[in-house]
Amino acid sequence: MGAVTVRLFGRLDICCGDKPAGTLNARRARELFCYLVLHRHQPQHREMLADLLWEDASPEQARKYLRQALWQIQSALHPNVDANGPQPLEADAEWIQLNGCPELDVDVTRFEDNARSCHGIPGPQLDDAARQRLEEAVRLYRGDLLEGWFQDWCLFERERLQSDFLDALEKLVCCCEARHDTEGGLAHAKRMLAVDPAREQAHCHIMRLHLLAGNRTQALREFQRCERVLMQELGVKPSRQTRALYESIRDGRIDDPLSERESIVLAGGSSGTSHDLLPTLAELLERARHLFMCIETRLRNDNAAAEAARGKSE
Repeated sequence: MGAVTVRLFGRLDICCGDKPAGTLNARRARELFCYLVLHRHQPQHREMLADLLWEDASPEQARKYLRQALWQIQSALHPNVDANGPQPLEADAEWIQLNGCPELDVDVTRFEDNARSCHGIPGPQLDDAARQRLEEAVRLYRGDLLEGWFQDWCLFERERLQSDFLDALEKLVCCCEARHDTEGGLAHAKRMLAVDPAREQAHCHIMRLHLLAGNRTQALREFQRCERVLMQELGVKPSRQTRALYESIRDGRIDDPLSERESIVLAGGSSGTSHDLLPTLAELLERARHLFMCIETRLRNDNAAAEAARGKSE
């Protein structure tokens, strides 16, 4: 008896033991299985699932296809699950739910469990155990959720998990800064930029980390890179806060970027001297306008890709 290993980050990969899950070759059965995995914390109504996955079929046909897909999922899981232990798939006349069990190993489940365990802990306050859990979480994130899938429900979950991934990296970078771990902090900050090149805070982290490492020239170059990317991606200039950090580094006014003043700003707190580093309301509104434009363009592209994918499948 081997575990059922499910990898949802990146390209979908489902293995039973050391072999691919042969009975889950059907596209809709895989889609149903992935949906149940991602919504494992609450039961799903049969009618809703049938309408979601087989919207073009009649209600009777959709229910039939749902039963067939459930049978395929059960056939894949049954040989690999202890018959006397908890069963991963629970189904009755109206509700369906996929529960966790020792034989079901899902990367998204482990990612969320590790990230959730550190919820509410600021990055600089992470202890060794919490930092290790977040390191494991970001290691599991080998790519965006279900790459190549364009269903609406998948796009929503992809954005949610990507946001959690960036939040985990943000905490790790702050932890590394607090511990003067420049190598680890730079690695995590660069992963943030690989996902979101216009994430201004990540550029600020890299500037501070280079300064911590004694590389003032690289810190200044990072600001120039930030300035260029923000203009290309969003059509905006760096915020007053980012520019103030750059000018402090350029003029040699700070040797330790985690001085009291910088630490307050980094932590999101307030003081009598930090208000001048905050972006103005006009700057924030301009950034928001450009951000919404980018989101609108991305949604149009995603919808066009989804329509193209549906056309090919039909």
